[in-house]
Amino acid sequence: MTLEELAGLLESYPVEAEVYHGGEVTLEEFRRLIVANLQESDNFVLVNYLRSSMGQERGGHISPVAAYHEGSDRVLILDVARYKYPPVWVSVEDLWRATNTIDSVSGKTRGFVLVSPD
Repeated sequence: MTLEELAGLLESYPVEAEVYHGGEVTLEEFRRLIVANLQESDNFVLVNYLRSSMGQERGGHISPVAAYHEGSDRVLILDVARYKYPPVWVSVEDLWRATNTIDSVSGKTRGFVLVSPD
């Protein structure tokens, strides 16, 4: 599923879905957008990243980001395949790099979707 397809599916519900491609945002913008979104109630972050670039198995994957820890500059990924991948804290920079990889289906960089109430 591409980011645009994901956003379209989400917007069939009463939410707004903003798509950001990894190649279009700096590390600082990535951090700022995710942190600001997580600080708002009823908001969500879904990230499409290349697992193998972070030492995990397989290719591209979409999972929610649940939290940000400022002291370590890490985010908590709640993997949807939790039977195989438990929740994991990863550095913001590593996750940003993993979103700045090419999705073979869309031909664009992976990225993230910010979801907020409509």
